[in-house]
Amino acid sequence: MTRWRVVFGLLALLGFTRPVGAVGSADCAATDPENFEQVYACMSSFRRGSGTRNAFANIAVQDCRSIRMNYLVALTTSGLTREDAKARVPSCALLARAVKDMTGQEPYWSGCLEFGSLPVKDHLARCLDRFIPGYYGGAGRSARRFQGCGEILGAYEQGLRAASGEYPLPKGYTRPDCALVADYLGAGQTAPTKPQGSGEENGEGQGAGQAPGAGVTNAPGPGQPQWAPCLNYDPANLPAHLRQCLGTGPDMRRLKECRQVQAAYTERITQAYGGLPENFLILPCPVADGYLAEFRAQEEAEKQAALERQKQAQQAQRAALIKRIEDLRDNPPSRPFYAQPWVTWLFLLSILGGIGWGVWRFLQKRRGTGPASA
Repeated sequence: MTRWRVVFGLLALLGFTRPVGAVGSADCAATDPENFEQVYACMSSFRRGSGTRNAFANIAVQDCRSIRMNYLVALTTSGLTREDAKARVPSCALLARAVKDMTGQEPYWSGCLEFGSLPVKDHLARCLDRFIPGYYGGAGRSARRFQGCGEILGAYEQGLRAASGEYPLPKGYTRPDCALVADYLGAGQTAPTKPQGSGEENGEGQGAGQAPGAGVTNAPGPGQPQWAPCLNYDPANLPAHLRQCLGTGPDMRRLKECRQVQAAYTERITQAYGGLPENFLILPCPVADGYLAEFRAQEEAEKQAALERQKQAQQAQRAALIKRIEDLRDNPPSRPFYAQPWVTWLFLLSILGGIGWGVWRFLQKRRGTGPASA
């Protein structure tokens, strides 16, 4: 039984028969593919199963090709041959409008429509701003979670395919330069938009054997990825490019040997170009050792500076203590009233006087009691 269902399903997709449970469930034979109202009515009439479930129920998560295939089935279900049905399938732009009316939301691939109507930089931004949150989830410029230029451009191409009825990349498409990706991630705060057709936005017009973006000054702006400074790869100036690409911050001090520097540099270059440039050279260890030597020298200088600051602090504390002692010696603080010398002597004399008066009284008593007892 399952085998026959598979056979009938394949025949339905090929237009030789109607799908099981969908006989008479679509009214699309006379639809004009350019008339939105007729197309919308056709999609609304396409039922499956017992006639209570719309065949376009999952339209919100489908790409344009899948929606067009469902629409083709709706046409063949209405009695058209497959050849006639192919001529009546609407464009992806019209289907995107139908998706919005049916679901209340733009399809995730709608921003990738009409390739060539905008400069590549602007079309890439419009496409990714809608495709990445809609397809991968998230809000805002979710592209920031991608690690390299190749991943961003891969998502862009996936969005272009999703917006294409036949799923190829648009005619005339060439992969954009990674500098445009860096500008997109940096909210477009650096390079201005280049006119379409100049060839520069797609890396055309670059010299043979020259790395994409070579010779371009691309200082990272606010929000740009870490790999943005690596775009102007120049094998003839590796020491300077290495410092520019990896930086000289404290986070790079974990690198201790040549192989670690080579791995970090290669990874960052791969992220920046979506692969290694054709003129890429394995970083020579003398260049990596010079890079590491800068860190060692910087660490030693910082260590000596810290010791010097500690020594100066100790000297300052000692000088302050000596000065305080000298001030106390030259300007002793005034004594309180009870600490004056004459007060001390008066107190001692009072004690001695009290003792003498007590002894005198004792002797007087003893003399007075002596004759009486006799």
